[in-house]
Amino acid sequence: MSSMDTFKAAYDTEIVELAVGGRPFRFHVPRTIDRFIDSDDPLRNFPLWSKVWEASLLLASKMASRPVGRDERLLELGAGLGVAGLVAAAFGHDVTITEYDPHALAFLEANRQENDCRHAGIRRLDWHQPDLDARFDVILGSELVYKESDFKAMRSLFRTLLKSSGEVYLAGEIRQTNKAFFDCMQSDFHIQIARHTLRSEEHAIPLLLIQMKPKAERS
Repeated sequence: MSSMDTFKAAYDTEIVELAVGGRPFRFHVPRTIDRFIDSDDPLRNFPLWSKVWEASLLLASKMASRPVGRDERLLELGAGLGVAGLVAAAFGHDVTITEYDPHALAFLEANRQENDCRHAGIRRLDWHQPDLDARFDVILGSELVYKESDFKAMRSLFRTLLKSSGEVYLAGEIRQTNKAFFDCMQSDFHIQIARHTLRSEEHAIPLLLIQMKPKAERS
């Protein structure tokens, strides 16, 4: 039995079809999230990874339009289903895609195969105990700026894993936690913020695209 067969036997999924940068993509998503929710504490480890977030589409579009740099390496944090990272890989970028949740990692692998992006790397990453030795030119993530207790760990990750000449791209909805995030990051990074609106027939969703660059050269 192939790994994809094993995945389909283990999970009840459906396919979401997307078009980014003029190319089609297909992503496996859970048909329901019931099995991933702790009945005793529904908010504990809630499966935020299990949907295609609008912010991930904005970030994917940004990566699709970004020129591929020679020897440039990208890292996606909290990738969820892997939309931004796999789109970046499909457009020629050298990407390492990371998640912590084991179910999310299974969906990442299935989506890597579904979109023929086998050259994209997938790694489990604990933000509080990171085990990546490399440094990256670009770090990206979508819908990461929502939990203040994670901000110091994120700042440490950026300082540890980002090259001194690198940049961070984060996309997400406008939240009350944005100010606390900027306050946490501003001592170490120059921050630029652009507002975008994703429109559909039913909704207009305002999003922020945050770009950060280190303020000082680091060894």
